[in-house]
Amino acid sequence: MTTIDERAGTARTDGVSDASAQLSRWPWNALRPTRGMLLDSDDFDVMLGNPRGKHMLHNAWLHGSGVAWGFSVETSGEWDLKVSPGLGLDGIGRELHLDAPRCISVQGLLDKAVADCGGSTVEFCLMLSFDACLDRPVPALADPCDVTRESQEYSRINERAHLHLAPGHHRRVRTYHRVRVLLGLDQVRDGDEAGREALAARNEVMAAPAHDRAPQLLRWFRCLAARDAADLSPSGDVCEPDLFPVDDADAGICLACIRVKVRDQGGCAEIDGEMSIDDCCRRALLPTAVIQDLVCALAPGLIGVGDPLTAVGPQAVPGSVEWGHHPREFTFRVTADVLPATLTRDSVVVSSLSPAGWVVEDLDRRPRYDADDNSVIVRLADRPAHPLIRVLVVGTGVTPVYGAEPRVPFAGVVGDDPGTTGQGRDAVLTAENPYCERPEEHEHGGHEHDKREEREERGRPERRRNPKPSDYEGDDDRDDHHE
Repeated sequence: MTTIDERAGTARTDGVSDASAQLSRWPWNALRPTRGMLLDSDDFDVMLGNPRGKHMLHNAWLHGSGVAWGFSVETSGEWDLKVSPGLGLDGIGRELHLDAPRCISVQGLLDKAVADCGGSTVEFCLMLSFDACLDRPVPALADPCDVTRESQEYSRINERAHLHLAPGHHRRVRTYHRVRVLLGLDQVRDGDEAGREALAARNEVMAAPAHDRAPQLLRWFRCLAARDAADLSPSGDVCEPDLFPVDDADAGICLACIRVKVRDQGGCAEIDGEMSIDDCCRRALLPTAVIQDLVCALAPGLIGVGDPLTAVGPQAVPGSVEWGHHPREFTFRVTADVLPATLTRDSVVVSSLSPAGWVVEDLDRRPRYDADDNSVIVRLADRPAHPLIRVLVVGTGVTPVYGAEPRVPFAGVVGDDPGTTGQGRDAVLTAENPYCERPEEHEHGGHEHDKREEREERGRPERRRNPKPSDYEGDDDRDDHHE
């Protein structure tokens, strides 16, 4: 088995090798040969460096660093880690490969950790970085100005990969923060203006009607991705930026995060237990064909929104419960029109939480639907006296709330699984009661306040908006009298 210490060609120094520096990159310059032109080595550097530079730019910015295949990590003996053959891309777009298994010893790093801190738990990362060496010397004409009179030059540069250990835990650079917040992958931090912008876009997408949610998500995805891309810049100084997103020293691929407990045994490290190898910290690069398959998996949720066989019913918008000036009336919003005739005392149930348990509140009349702002208006028979209100919109059973077009059952709350077509989902909204009295107010003046409110209600007409015929579609006044 080939080990990491067996090298061919010239010796490698720390940092970037001289051979690596001789791999020219000229993405913005191309050779223009013409008949009779005299060419020297600089012209061939440009000719070879132009496609290499463009290829590296493409890999670094459009694919990023990661593993394409292989590079599995396992222990070998007491002190070694063995890495299988594989292929990957580093942070500046170079292909890194191992043609045979390689081993690297962790004993030196653990001995140093014991010398510095004694027995402890040591964390480090197994990294793979680009390495190159000069090879195959051939005769060459000596430079008249070269006092050494070198008469040979190396004609090859071998591109290799170098395993090394980096103390600490691997910190992955996360880009496109706005897009990640939009898709629920990142949290919004304090002072995070970009994150708050994306969170507002996410809420707008969630509140959109079901048939419009996919176009809204695509619109905001493109918008936020454009702003994230505008924030990106190459590494290096502002006045002299590099070509790539990271420096050469930080371009390596993390293959695994290692955690091992060691103890001091006479000044030397001794492993206590087994080494823990976590390869979840590495990034894998998926082929385009796999990405296409994964995108197609989203199709059932996005295609055929107008088809009754695949349509999604209305959903309640979380956090949309709003109380008006009247202490017995509140509204909540839905994502699409509901069928007013299906809004009944049985399909919309309101309860409040008292010290003794849940209390089901009576409704003054059947709920109404306002199509202008997609809201359901609920009027209670009496003002609830408890601070926590819970609203249940029934989407299952024999008398669920139904959508107006298409006619499918209510589909729960925005952000939840809408369920299988025709089955429906119940929606639960919870809100605070702003008209809840304090206990002392209820003991000393609560009854007088109720009597005063009742007298005021009898002395003035009820204020409400002008009803539309659709509000009472399917409503029967006799239902109110009987109930």
